This record gives sequence, structure tokens and C-alpha cells, in this order.
Amino acid sequence: MTFFYFELDATMKQSALNLLTEMNMSAHETLGEYCLISAPKVSLPNGQSCVPQHFFGYNHSLESVESILKNICFSKHYPIFCAEDGQGIFIQVGIIGRENYQKNIPDRASKIVYGRKWRVEPNLPTSEIIQTVFLAIQKAREHEIRELLTFRSAKSKKISTPFNCHHDLPLMAQCYGMFDSSNDKDTDVFCAQSVQAIFDLLRFDQTRIECVDVTHRHNGQILVDILFTCPDEHQSPDFTELHGIESTLILKKNNVNELIFKVMDALIELSNNYVEEHFTFNGFARFSRNNCIQSIGEFSINTRLIDDNQINATGKKLISEHNGSVDESRAPVIKLEQQKQRLSQNFQGITLLEGFLPKGFQIDA
Repeated sequence: MTFFYFELDATMKQSALNLLTEMNMSAHETLGEYCLISAPKVSLPNGQSCVPQHFFGYNHSLESVESILKNICFSKHYPIFCAEDGQGIFIQVGIIGRENYQKNIPDRASKIVYGRKWRVEPNLPTSEIIQTVFLAIQKAREHEIRELLTFRSAKSKKISTPFNCHHDLPLMAQCYGMFDSSNDKDTDVFCAQSVQAIFDLLRFDQTRIECVDVTHRHNGQILVDILFTCPDEHQSPDFTELHGIESTLILKKNNVNELIFKVMDALIELSNNYVEEHFTFNGFARFSRNNCIQSIGEFSINTRLIDDNQINATGKKLISEHNGSVDESRAPVIKLEQQKQRLSQNFQGITLLEGFLPKGFQIDA
């Protein structure tokens, strides 16, 4: 079916949009989507035909976002919420777990906390909404990990969380000289015993970090094999994928700072990989590393490299204008004069710039 585009006022455009949505909803399971005019169909290797997503327009609402979220599955400990406020629709991940600051109480009560709000523009593609949820879960878990890795001071014997996200950053910036490690000398050559002595000062919740082996390579790198162990009586539903897991840290230098940072890197990587394998949409683990990259590449070729003669001139015009209007809608509105002055340096020396400048901002000739 072919639709034609005309210059319409705002009311007529919205009416036309509603009509297009109604006429196409019967062909799509997801609310908030509609086909652009003359959208071509392509055939996939499995014999299925489809309209590629870049020939869709989007007009998402709270209801359509919820219809997407109901098909996402990860963990009951990470409920996914969508809500709406004066700024529009947002997605928020909840975390149901134990209080991070009562680690000495193994059977402490569960508590729910909430991650930050992730905004969803009405014209955001459905795939990007799903990916937003994926990223929100990864970052919510990373936030928790940074609070759960503790370090015991060798001097005061007190416990700190040096990687947590709640330190006073402006104050730290004022006192940045306190934190400079560039002049720290490397320690004596690491061995399993010296590494374990450092690990004895670390805990990840109630999980102990054990050094299994240390290997020095010819290029100066140091391989540290580690094992995460947790007694049965202390195990909880929080980050159970770590219990009994081995990992290898790759250090560039013989340095305590380097070692502890690599432990944090390993914890975040293990968590991210866990989300990759267990996050599904309609039962499909899109981000799993078991998916064949070559097959994904072939899918991309089939759905994105469309023969030019499959779209008529009217269709090309509408698609171009639609994509332009979406790009323009994402340009921010700049009202503060001091912000204009701050941003002006980013555009100095640029004589040719495509895309849409922020509204209320212009480049000086």
C-alpha cells in the first residue's frame, strides 16, 4: 500500500499520523509503530518477509512502552518500571536485595532501591527502548557492585567503599592532590602470597577473593588467576553468578592500585556478561555471545542494504523528511547565555556542518 505526503499543519499531521498508525497496527504486534509510505518488504534467509525497522515511524506512549517491557525477561530481583512525569516517559530499574551497608548481617531483610530515570522520547525506535532497558540493568548492577566491594584500611582497620558512586566529587576535585598515585613506586614483584595479602583486605559483600596463581609474562604483563568463594551460610541471591567463579586479571604493572582496579574491572565484566546471557526479549537473548556474528551480519545485510529501485520517489521524499524531523526533534533548546558561550568553543573553526544545531544557538561566521 502506498501513502502520499503533503505539507500539513500540525493538527492535520497528527491526524494523518493517527490514521497511518491505525491502518498499520493490524500488521504489527508492537504499539506505537507505523510504516512509512512505500515501505519495502524484504525476505530473510528463513523465508520470512518483513518491513525493516528503519522504514518505521514511532509514536510511543506509556501504554506502548509497557507492551514492550512485558516481553522483556531478566530477573525478578530487577523489576523494570515505566512511568510518566512532566518531562515525559521514563524507564527505571528497581533493585530488590539486601541493604549494602549491613554486610555483617547475613540474614538481613530485603530492600528495594531504584536506579536513575532513563528518558524515552516518543519517536525512539522500539529496538532502542529494549536496548535502553538492557543498559539500565547493566548500570544498575554496576552501581551495586561499586558499593559492595570494600577495602579494609591497613592503618585504621576500618572498612571503606572506594569505588562507590556517592563520594563528594566537587570536594575531591578541590583536593585532587590527595589522590595522585602517579608517583607511587611499584611494589616488590608480585607473587601469590603478596597478592593474597592485598586480597585479604578486600571483600565483595560476603564473598572472599582468593589468589590461585600469578604468572609474569615476557612483555611485562602479569596474569593473576583469582577465585571468588562464599561460605554456604553467607550466600545470598545477590550476584550468585560469582560464587565459585574463576577469573584472570591482566595487569600492566606491578602495582597495588592496578591490582585493585583490575578486580573491579573483572566484577563489572562478569556482571555485564551475565546480563548479556540472561536478558531476553520475546525469549531471544539478543546480546548473548552464543549468537553467531556472521549470521547477524547477514541479517543486517538483508534488512539494511535495500535496492534503490524498491522505493519510489515519493517514498524516498517522505523517508528523508521523516528522518530529518526526528533528528531535528532531538536537538536541545539552549536558553542560557553562559551555555551558548561555553559551547561556542566546540564549533570554532567549523565552516561546514551537517545536521541540526541546538535551537537558540548559532555558529559565529
